[in-house]
Amino acid sequence: MLRMIGLAVALFCLPACGGEPVAQEPLNLPAKEKTWVKTETVEITKDALMAGPRTETPPIPINETLRKKLAMMNPLATAPAVADRASCMALLEPLDKKRTAVQKQGGLWHAFERSPEAKPYSDHGMQLDSHINKLIFALSHLCQTAEGVPQDELALAINAMVRDKGRDTAREYLIELGEPAADMDRWLAYAEFAKKNQHRKVSYADLRSLLIKTQGLIDFYEELLQRQVDAGSVDAFLSDAVTLLSVVNSFLAQDANLVMATDEETMIPFVNRTEM
Repeated sequence: MLRMIGLAVALFCLPACGGEPVAQEPLNLPAKEKTWVKTETVEITKDALMAGPRTETPPIPINETLRKKLAMMNPLATAPAVADRASCMALLEPLDKKRTAVQKQGGLWHAFERSPEAKPYSDHGMQLDSHINKLIFALSHLCQTAEGVPQDELALAINAMVRDKGRDTAREYLIELGEPAADMDRWLAYAEFAKKNQHRKVSYADLRSLLIKTQGLIDFYEELLQRQVDAGSVDAFLSDAVTLLSVVNSFLAQDANLVMATDEETMIPFVNRTEM
């Protein structure tokens, strides 16, 4: 049994908690995917050392006309009304399917790699795949929590213990169960976050606007994958790709709801699949 589930059950059985807390409907968040981001140092081979230092690639210019177009929500775009979780997820679903289809074909990383002229810039493709994932996951989180972030069994159990024992005593007890102190601090912070945010709201009208804007970004993401890149078209391809990356990055960093979603997702403890 997973350690997280086992501990949650143990917490519910503590006499000090009292009563039988009833968990709200848990979040049905997507499983963490491996995105196109380097997280480890790449081993340097003998051949690479013999070849000497890597040549720095020149910067790629942003296509300002395209940037302005992508950064604006198309006022002529039509989309169904978003009034609840189901209608929000229904509007997101085709965008997620298109994202998944692109990445099943290797994503923008593959689009860079298959062109000898674009291959030196493949890191931009990996970043674009990763940030598109981040955008879709943030929107999914917002659709599912527009009426508040439900407390799951773990949050309810820890909050009950904190209420009855106090935070410091609860922390000490959790560590005595054999769990790492850093993990317990993260779980306690998550429980506090869940309690605080269970009634926070996000406007469905705002979510509809975010989804309409994202549709244009996903459509262009797909279009870039389908381009045939050669020596004559590589400059336009590179400029358009880094422009899309710039717009997505700005979107994630500047939209208050997307920033909130990203912050909230980092608080949610995910099961370590090596323990399954």
